[in-house]
Formats: sequence, structure tokens, C-alpha cells
Amino acid sequence: MKQLTQNIKKKTLALEEVPVPACKEGGVLVRTIYSAVSVGTEVMKMKNADLNYLQMAKKKPEQVQEVVNTLKQQGPMATYRKVMNKLNALSPMGYSLVGEVIETGAAVNNLKEGDIVACAGAGYANHAEVNYVPVNLCAKVPDGVSLRAASFTTIASIAMQGFRQTQSQIGENVAVIGLGLLGQILVQIIRANGCRAFGFDISAKKCETATKNGAWYTAVADKTDFDEEIGSLTGGLGCDSVIITTGTSSNNPVILAGKIARDKATIVDIGITKMDLPWDLYYHKELDFRFSRSYGPGRYDPSYEEDGIDYPAGHVRWTEQRNMMSVLQLLKDGKIDLEKLITHEFDFADAGNVFPEIKEGKEDYLGVVMKYTGSPDPSVNTIARETKPEGAGKTLKAGVIGAGNYASTMLLPFLAPKATMVGIATSTGINAHDKATKFGFSYETTDYRKLLEDDNINTMVIATRHNQHAKMVTGALAAGKNAYVEKPLAISLDELKAVVDNYKKSEGLLMVGYNRRYSESVRYLKKQLQEGVPYSIYYQVNAGYIPPGNWYQSPGQGGRLVGEVCHFLDTLQYLLDANPVEVYASSGRVEGMPAQDNSHITVKFSNGSSCVIAYLADGDKNYPKEKILVTGNRTNIEFDNFRTVSVHKNGRSRTKKFLAADKGQKAEMAALVNAVEHNSMPVKFESLVLNTYTTIMALESIKTNKSYKISPEGII
Repeated sequence: MKQLTQNIKKKTLALEEVPVPACKEGGVLVRTIYSAVSVGTEVMKMKNADLNYLQMAKKKPEQVQEVVNTLKQQGPMATYRKVMNKLNALSPMGYSLVGEVIETGAAVNNLKEGDIVACAGAGYANHAEVNYVPVNLCAKVPDGVSLRAASFTTIASIAMQGFRQTQSQIGENVAVIGLGLLGQILVQIIRANGCRAFGFDISAKKCETATKNGAWYTAVADKTDFDEEIGSLTGGLGCDSVIITTGTSSNNPVILAGKIARDKATIVDIGITKMDLPWDLYYHKELDFRFSRSYGPGRYDPSYEEDGIDYPAGHVRWTEQRNMMSVLQLLKDGKIDLEKLITHEFDFADAGNVFPEIKEGKEDYLGVVMKYTGSPDPSVNTIARETKPEGAGKTLKAGVIGAGNYASTMLLPFLAPKATMVGIATSTGINAHDKATKFGFSYETTDYRKLLEDDNINTMVIATRHNQHAKMVTGALAAGKNAYVEKPLAISLDELKAVVDNYKKSEGLLMVGYNRRYSESVRYLKKQLQEGVPYSIYYQVNAGYIPPGNWYQSPGQGGRLVGEVCHFLDTLQYLLDANPVEVYASSGRVEGMPAQDNSHITVKFSNGSSCVIAYLADGDKNYPKEKILVTGNRTNIEFDNFRTVSVHKNGRSRTKKFLAADKGQKAEMAALVNAVEHNSMPVKFESLVLNTYTTIMALESIKTNKSYKISPEGII
């Protein structure tokens, strides 16, 4: 199928042939009929791609700070790979469309094949012939509604949510500053709700259009003082609320809003506008300034958007999906007319040529739609590439499932030169296509089962979300393949037992992505320890805050203790050449964080060592992430974030410094290749299983306040 893609580094915008996306259980596959172009947002995205790196940095200082933090923690090379992975990657365009459902996920019961739906969401409702869309981002289109108009449902929902934030009542005066597409839709919504619309824009033509759309009053915003005009039209009161839709670096819209607003009015921003609130103006009127979050409650909440968990209407009346339904009902009832806002329609096949013209503003683009006339085959989820990778002499024949930021920057760059990269599977066709191009895969797919069925692949590399690891490992082992899986190996005891059962039946190797044991600094630390000696180790992890909305925090992903503490436990297993035999964990309660995010995990080992992993997410993100303090055998050792190892023994001290904060990924990939070549696991299976068993029981310990013995009996 065809999809419109952008590459920021290469400054390209083009139609690419990519695999049809996978249909997950909580959503539907939609064949696009029309997609709407958000002229303001998408032109801004295209223009941002034209900026040089310094200009990009000035535009997004918060992202620059993230880069600086990564540089401090991981060093220049890892930071460079991460930045380039984002810039030199294909990204989707579009977020509003209408189409036909062609496949439904197993958990979807309110939509069926053949339904016509309006779809929302950046990364979901893309300018593409077929899209996967989660069910809460779909709304059925009522019979009789123009499909061209319905393609603007998402954009209209942004306007709807902005209007709802004003809490306007019938008969009130509502002003709109910025009469682009959002502003024109708002004028109609304001009127449909029994209010009078006042419109302001720097373009006389847009003011004229708003007047035709039913605005009570419009004016060219060639000044910020309209007090007299608005006062005469509102009985001296001013506007009850003001909605700002502009995208500008000027502060004039904020000043204008304050000037025309009545005492204690509400001002809502749904644009991207400079905000320097004039204190005297806003204070004396006691104005209420609000933001409107895109198209409604649920936006940016993975549990709502990805997992399909709706908010009860009694608590949240207007979610983003219900806003979409509201827009469609207004279209059905003839209360708003989006057809008359459409100024341009073109064929999707011409997108690569038309979008640059839209960016240049060669015509007065307002409502722009793309019509899809192609007939994509929804079964084409695998695409072979023209060039085959050179694999002579390379034993490892890789099939890769998942290619997020970590895999793309810390695994595949080190694996690709040493292995034959056969096939890659990701849930989105655009990502599969992008990574297949970068790393030289023979084919790309959105169905990972294709890889399991491929006899040319002997090793599966699994880098998906945590809840998929065990299932895919068992699938790989059952298919007679070796399996490398990013941590964790499993997130429950049942999953762990399933992995063990399949491993027993398989001749394949199993390796888990515990990269720290391959780090040069960790290996040096190990050399300072005497084998068989019990040590006391305090392993402090400044884990960093992860907000509740992040997928990592989803209950279905197992949590951070199972998902990340396994890393540090494996490091201890490696340092001590011993396995855990008992675990006890306790947590500190921090508001806004899950209990396990701030935990102390005490682990006793088979060689008599006792260790504490202090996993703490409430610290300063600029502070070093990992420190290890070792005491024993009349020796003290300090390990500081892969940078230094200081040894204190016999009254003398020495410090070994390392140039880079190497966490071992490059050596880990070399170990994987070597393991396949020699058919020998680098880490014993029992060690891998006991690691996962221990972290799962540590989480249980937090819940029960009990310690648990760790033994392979019953698991292996």
C-alpha cells in the first residue's frame, strides 16, 4: 500500500510502498476513502523539517535538554545514534480521515466490516491507503453525511473541545482569534450552540469567509484595541469567552483577547501562540486562561487510546470519541456544514507533488481533502526488497520483531554488520519499511509469524513491548529457532513456566538482553572480586520518573520492577557468579508514582552474599543513574555509572577511568553472534529463569510484606 512519509534529516516528503499494518485486538483496519489535510499543522511540520539543527534546537529547547541529559548519562555516541534515529527516520503525516472498516480486532464488538468510520490520531489516521486505528479513535458516520465533510471530524473535534472549554451558554458572545480552518469551524459550532460568533484575523478574505459562515461580527486584526467596537455590540460587556486558534510568535492575539473579553471571562488557547499574559490587563479583569487538550479527554492516555478503556459518561461526558460523534451528529442534523469550507480536493497519488505547493501557499488553501482511488490489497503485509544483504560466511540469520528507539540505536547497528538480516516485523508498515532500508533486511512485514515460518531464519531477535516477550519467545523456540529477547523474559509466573516448557522441547538457544554484564567497566569490576567470597553490595539506581501515561507504566506491561530491575539483578549474578536464593522487597510511597517505582530489593545469593538494589525514581535526572558499592574481603569498591571504578584495599586506592559510558550493547551483540556460531549459551538457562522468578517474587513481596525463597524447583 502507499503511505505519505516525511524524513526530517533528508528533508524529503514522498509516497512510499509499505506493508499493510497489523490489526491488533483492540482496533480495526480501515481502508481510507478521504483524508483531511490540516493545513496549519502539516505545513508547520513541513517547514520545521527545513530548519537546520541549530534552528530546530532553538524551536524546541525542551528536547535539547533531553539530549543533554542523555549525553551526560550515556555518552556522545549513544546520544548521536538516538538523535539521528529520530531525525533520519520515516514519520507519518495526517491525523483525520474517513474510511471503510475491512478487518476488526478480536476485542472489538461495536464495529464490523463494511462500516464507514471517521478516524483520529497522529500515527493512526495517517495519509495512507490502509490504517490501523484503535476503537476509541473511531466513530461511525451516520447515513447521509458527506464523506468529504466527515474526513474533517478530528479537526472539528479539536474546535469542539475548545468550545466546550469556554463553558458557554445560549445567548453568549464568543470570539475567535484566528480564522483558519479551526476558526471557521468554530464559528459554525458557536452559532449551532445558540451563541454569537465574533471573528478576528489578519486576512480580510478569511474574515469575509467567516461572515458567510454566520459570524455576527468580523474584523481584520490590524490592531489589538477593539474595545469600543465590541462594547457597542455587547451592551458594554465585552465577549463572554475568547478562543485563540493562531500559530504565531507574536503576543498580539493574547493582548487582543484580553482587550475584548468581559470581566471574569474565559480565554481558551487551542493554537500554538506566544503567551506573555499582560498582568495588568488579565489581573484587573480576573480572566480565566485555559488550554484545550486537542480533541478531548482521553488524548495522550494510552489506556484510553491504545487499550480501549473508555471513561464513564457520568464522570467524563465528552471524551475525544464522543466529541467526534457530536461533530458527526451536527453534520447529520445540518447544524454545521464543513463541505463549504473545502477549497481543494486532489488525488492521494499526487500527494508528493501537491504538499510542497500547499507549503509554499501558492493558493488560498483552507479545507483540503485527498481522495483515495486505489485498490490496496489488505493481505499484502510483506514486501520483499530489491537488494539482498550479503550473508556469505555469516552464521546468524536474523529475523527481528520490533524496532523501537532502543533496538534501532543500541542493538541493530551492532548486529547488522555481523549477521544476515533476513526479515523484520513491526506493527506499522512505515517502521518496518524504514528499518528494513536502514539495516539491509531482505524483506519487511507486519506479521511476525512470517518470520517464524521462514526456514532461512535461525535466530529471532525480539524487541517488542514486555507483554509480548514470553509469547514470542515460546513461538520462536517452538519453531526450532534461537531466541534473543530484550528484558524481561516474562512478566508472570505462568508466562515463565511456558517459556521453560518450550525451552525443554527445543534445541534452540535462549539469550536475554542483559547487556550490562558485557560492559567493559562492569567486567573490570568483576575482576576485582575474589571468586567464592561473600560480598555485601549496595546497587543504587537513579531510575528517573516515568509518567503514568507512558506505556511502561501500564499494568499490562508488568511494571518497572519486573521490567527493569532484572537488569541490575543480572549484573549482580554476573559479578558474584551466584544465583539468588531469597528475596524481600519494600517500597517507599511517593505521590503520583506506583509503589514499585521506589523500592529496596534485598537479595541473598547462593555464595552467601547479601545485596540491596535501591531502585529509586524520585531523584534528579541529572544525577548519575547507577552506582555500585561493594564491601567484603577487606576491600571497598566504588563503581560510578560506567565511568570510573575505584578500589580501596590495604590502605591504598586506585581508580580506573573509562572514556565512554559503555553499557555493553555492542559486546552483547557480538556475544549473540558467537553463541549461535558455537551453539553455546553465554548465560546458563537456570540463571535466566531465576532472575525473572526473583523479580516477579520481589513484586509479590511488596504486596505481602513477606520474603520468598528462590529455587529452581517448581519452575525448571
